[in-house]
Amino acid sequence: MDPSSAANIGLFLLGADSVVKMEFSSNRVQPGGIIYVSTNHDFTSNSNGLRLPVTNSGSNPISQIIPRSKFLYEVRMAPSVTSGKFTMNLKDYYLSESLLVNPEYFEFEIDANPPLLQLKTGNGIDISELQSGFLDIESNEEIVWDGNLSQVELSGNAKNSLVVSDIIVSARNIRLLFAGNPNANGGILSIRFNGVMDKALNSQGNIILPVQVFAFKSGPNMNIARRSCMGMELDDGRKIVLGGRAKSGVVINGNGTLSSTEFYNSITKEFSIGPDMIYRRQESAIVKLLDGRLLVSGGFGAKVWEASNESLSSIEVYDPVTNTWAEGPSLTTPRQLHKMTVLPNGDVLVVGGLTPFSPFQSIAMVELIHVTPNPASMTVETIGNLVDSRGKHAQVLSSSAGKVVITGGERSDITGPASSDYYARAIDSIEIYDIATKTLSTSTAKVIKRFNHFTHALSNGEILILGGISSRFNDNQPILRAQIYNPFTDTIRDHKNLLFGREWGTSFVFPYGKDQIVIAGGLEYRTVNGNTFDSILDTESWSETDNRFYLTSRSLNARWDGCDIGYPSTGGGMILGGRIGSILANTEEYSFE
Repeated sequence: MDPSSAANIGLFLLGADSVVKMEFSSNRVQPGGIIYVSTNHDFTSNSNGLRLPVTNSGSNPISQIIPRSKFLYEVRMAPSVTSGKFTMNLKDYYLSESLLVNPEYFEFEIDANPPLLQLKTGNGIDISELQSGFLDIESNEEIVWDGNLSQVELSGNAKNSLVVSDIIVSARNIRLLFAGNPNANGGILSIRFNGVMDKALNSQGNIILPVQVFAFKSGPNMNIARRSCMGMELDDGRKIVLGGRAKSGVVINGNGTLSSTEFYNSITKEFSIGPDMIYRRQESAIVKLLDGRLLVSGGFGAKVWEASNESLSSIEVYDPVTNTWAEGPSLTTPRQLHKMTVLPNGDVLVVGGLTPFSPFQSIAMVELIHVTPNPASMTVETIGNLVDSRGKHAQVLSSSAGKVVITGGERSDITGPASSDYYARAIDSIEIYDIATKTLSTSTAKVIKRFNHFTHALSNGEILILGGISSRFNDNQPILRAQIYNPFTDTIRDHKNLLFGREWGTSFVFPYGKDQIVIAGGLEYRTVNGNTFDSILDTESWSETDNRFYLTSRSLNARWDGCDIGYPSTGGGMILGGRIGSILANTEEYSFE
């Protein structure tokens, strides 16, 4: 023990009050607000009284300190200081008075803003989350709230008989527990909170939180029942479905393969006939160009009124401003069940596919469509060949990595002239197109062998790979295990399992959630030898934040081989046509409207 140290001199002088304790009522306060300090030391006997030195401020936020008793003091803030974080250096100041204090430092904040509440998932939920009985609301800061049932009110067309039965409040979370049933069609659920304050006692009074409740609901029938079709939302909000295969026995334009298009109006809930494509097409590929036009390539079909079908190499472009189709250049090789990706410069990468007739041959050639305002002046460049030819694969642009990631697929090699002379199997390779160098390379990473699967680019630049099947023969099995590929490190890791193995389904990314992916429809193979299957009603979602798959609502029809239209402008989407035994004209929307 050093008897000459300032600390030990302080202990000697204080005697029984060896440490002066201070307790502050809050570390957040409004401009002009009050913090109370309770202490075990009588500062009224000091000539200077209680002093609270703020060390990191140009203007002192404390305007006045008023003793309310020997051991309780009212600290008033200056109304002119409206924000900021401040520190009191109590240790150094009171050491000069030979006092030891606890705490030695105190940090506080001047806060004029009320707390902000939001749904944990963003601004929308699947209806199954209401049906599960609770909902989590997050605050951007710690809250002070009683959480009485009288302080919450529900309204909106999604409410139905739903009521709040209990409330659980923690520092930054409000969990509402429900009884009753929401509207099965979803809609808007408005939640009104009263009296939620932060630790500085700021409050908006009433906070109304609108929640978009998404659910599957029946849509109108298309004018033509179709499968193997394409769909897209246009920049002006209209939705278009095009091409595909008509119901058995239906012949349009000389064939059952369709050139027809239909527009869907989300307001009137009606389909109207659009302009025919130049070609009848099924199993073709479609992208929306950067300027809002649609580009369609390949598929199985022919020009309108030509009776026979063949594998197509043609390209055509739809202009929504003029409502017309115009033919572009042809691909070097015909292909169907291929994929296209719009690159950052507006060009379109064309990968893979199959030839249409047995013996089936998968395609290795990769091509680049150079997009121009006039389709007639567009050109096609051959990039090179994949190491593994493939169709029914998946590919996705990783913008941050500057790459198009091509995963899995079905490779089919011809072994002879007969229709059965081909060898088809799922492949496990990943091939990469580098946008900057316009080169193809093969990844060292491998996917689980799969085709007819899904891929999604995640917010961190990685790629989620999920679903698909392993074979088209008796050893066929659904792939439950999802994987995540990192294009920066060229590595892949196993992820969680899907609840249902499926192919030919629908996969939407919804802007209503922070990271929501909804997977619906498709086929699930249920037997050991893989030759029995059912179409799937149950849907599931994947959350990037929660890093898991979970069961959501059910679709209205267990369909497969249809098409879908995502609604990036409002969230949600539509599933159209497909098969449940026969080919369907019916549709269903997944939306909150």
